Amino acid sequence: MDKLLKSLAGKVDQAEVYRLSGRAVPVNFRSGKLESIKSHAIDGVALRVIVNGRLGFATSTDLSDPSELIAAALDSAKFGEPAEFSFAADTTPVQADVYDEGTAAVPEERLIELGEKAIAAITRVDPSADVGVSITREVETVTILNTNGLELTEQRTTISGGIELSKAQTGDIFMLFDGTQARYFSEFDMDRLVDRLIRYLEYGKEIVTVKSGTMPVVFTPNGTLALLLPLMMGFNGKSVYMGTSPLKGRVGEKAFDARFSLTDDGTIPRGPHSSGFDDEGTATMRTPLAEEGVIAGFIYDRRTAALAGVEPTGNGYKSGLFGGGGFRTPPGPGASNVIVSPGDIPEEELISGIESGLLVESVLGLGQGNLASGEFSNNVAVAFKIENGKIVGRVKNTMIAGNSYELLKDHLIGLGKETRFVHGTLSTPMIAVDNVNVVGG
Repeated sequence: MDKLLKSLAGKVDQAEVYRLSGRAVPVNFRSGKLESIKSHAIDGVALRVIVNGRLGFATSTDLSDPSELIAAALDSAKFGEPAEFSFAADTTPVQADVYDEGTAAVPEERLIELGEKAIAAITRVDPSADVGVSITREVETVTILNTNGLELTEQRTTISGGIELSKAQTGDIFMLFDGTQARYFSEFDMDRLVDRLIRYLEYGKEIVTVKSGTMPVVFTPNGTLALLLPLMMGFNGKSVYMGTSPLKGRVGEKAFDARFSLTDDGTIPRGPHSSGFDDEGTATMRTPLAEEGVIAGFIYDRRTAALAGVEPTGNGYKSGLFGGGGFRTPPGPGASNVIVSPGDIPEEELISGIESGLLVESVLGLGQGNLASGEFSNNVAVAFKIENGKIVGRVKNTMIAGNSYELLKDHLIGLGKETRFVHGTLSTPMIAVDNVNVVGG
C-alpha cells in the first residue's frame, strides 16, 4: 500500500488507500439439518484520489499490480464531484475494544453445536416449525493510509447468529426472523434469541382480527426501525445540508418528548458497529442527536462536513446509512451505533398498560412513505393484538402508518427499560406510542 501511494506522487493532489482483509466462516442449517460450512476470504483495496479538485474512486482485488487501479481512479476523477475537503490526518484512534481472541479461535464444531442446540430447543416446543439457523464467525483487518501521513490499522471480530422459523398451514404462513451478534464470543447469547422466538411462536398460535382506526402501538426493538428510520435519515448531515431534513436549522429546539434521547456513538466498547476510526480514518466519537427531546446535532462524513462548514463526526462509512459496504463503495455519512436511551418501564408493563392496540415486531416494505418528512406506511409482517393488557393473537393483512416526529413528540406512551442491539447498528428499548393509524384486514 505504501508503494501504491508513492507511485501516485506528482499525479494527484491527495490520495487515500483503504484495505479490507479477512475471513468469514458461516455455518448454515436448513429445515433443522446442517446444510453447509464454508470459509470466505476477502482482500480488497479501495483508492480515493483528489485530482485538480475533483474526487476519483476505484477498487480492486488484484494487489500484485496496482497500475490498473490507479488508472481507473485517475480516470474517474476527470468526471468526479468537486472535492471541497481533505483526507484525514493525525488521527488518534479510539480504543473501542473490537477484537477478541476467543472469537477468532472458536472452532467450527462449536458453531455447529450452538446451531444444533438452538434447533433442538425450538423443536421441543413446536415440532412442526421449520427452523433455519446461520452462525458466522468473522475476523477482519482494516488499514487506511493516505498522502497526509495517516496510517491506521485495526483488527475486528464479530460472531453473529440468525434464526428463521416458518409454520405453514391451510391459508396461512407464519414466518419469524431474528438475529444477534457480538464482538466477544463470551457475550454471544443464542439462548436469549431462542427464548424470544419461542415466545413469539406462542403469541402467534391464534389468528385474530383488528378493527381499523387510530390506536396505541408498542414497537419491539426489532419493530422500532419502522418508527426510527425517518429520524436516522433526518439526523444525517447530508440530508441536513441538502435541506431535505425537517430538522435543518433547529439545533436547540425541542422536537420530541422530553423522555426521548438519541445518540450516535462509535466508541462504545465492544459495540457491534464500534471502531477506533471510520472508513475515512477519522476518529470515532459520541455525537448526541437529541437530548431530552431537544435537537443536539447531526452526523457527518468529511465531505459533507466541509460543505456544511462543520467538523466531521467520525461517521464516514461505506454503504451509507447503515454501513457494512465492504470495500467496493465510497464512504458517505452513516450511522455507527445508534442509541435510544431506555426508559423506566419493564416490557411487561408497557404491554399490560395497553387496553386495545398492537405489538409490532416487524414490517414489510421498510422505507415506504415520505421518510424525509417523517411519514411511514407499512404492512406488518409480524404483529400481535393486545386486549386488556394481554397478547391475544396474531394479526394478518394489517397496515400501520404515522409520522415519527409527531408520534415521538406528542404521543409517546413510554420507553422500556430493557435495551438490545438490533439490525446491526441500533440499540433501543421497546417504544410505545399512541395515535398510530391502523388498517385491519
